[in-house]
Amino acid sequence: MVQHISNTRTDKQLTQNDLKRITYASCLNLFHTNTMFNPWPLGICVVIEFRYVKRINSDNYQFQSLWTAISLGKTSGTVIDRVDSSAGSVSIVTQSQIQSYHKDLVCEKDNDERLLITYYYRKKNYSKNKLGFFILDPRVIPGRGWAGDLFTYNMVISLKPGLFPAK
Repeated sequence: MVQHISNTRTDKQLTQNDLKRITYASCLNLFHTNTMFNPWPLGICVVIEFRYVKRINSDNYQFQSLWTAISLGKTSGTVIDRVDSSAGSVSIVTQSQIQSYHKDLVCEKDNDERLLITYYYRKKNYSKNKLGFFILDPRVIPGRGWAGDLFTYNMVISLKPGLFPAK
């Protein structure tokens, strides 16, 4: 979705609204109704972090961090209004800083761009039975979100030029 959402537009650069739509659409496999929104009847909330890098030279990278989250408290409005988001400003960081986020973000050539997408299911009013875990209890990763993360997935992609940094 990140690579194709702006295909029909003249300006290919992604916006926060585009990232909100991507977040909402990525939740539809588990959440078929308003269960993704506050008060989170399934006991989990989706959060996606995007970390964009573009190599300037061997030790300097452009960097932007963004996140989107399903309904961190909004209970009304359109679907897109109920997805929170934040986009950081573009900064210049070193290769070692990029490597600390994920080793696959390190680019081989100047002007190469990569995006780390981290998808979280965060605990909120969680009960393992709500998700069908009657025997197993997923391990919680403490220290993030409200009460920790249940599931986290990282993916690094090479980007089509012009999509990032996001507006």
